[in-house]
Amino acid sequence: MKKIVLALCAAVLMVLVAVPALASTYLANTNSGKFHYYNCPTIKHHNAGHFVPYESRQACLDDGYIPCKKCNP
Repeated sequence: MKKIVLALCAAVLMVLVAVPALASTYLANTNSGKFHYYNCPTIKHHNAGHFVPYESRQACLDDGYIPCKKCNP
């Protein structure tokens, strides 16, 4: 029973962490200084700590990020 509760808590936590990114169109990578479309094939872990969700392309540019050359946002 304890394992089931822990598994459910982990699943809920993963969903809550992913929700802001799912609502975003763009993800900016603080390590590389590039921004991507959310579905860019170069992004392996959307909820990694170095990705910042953005709603607009202009906001990414205003914050100094450059577009990914693969997905060309």
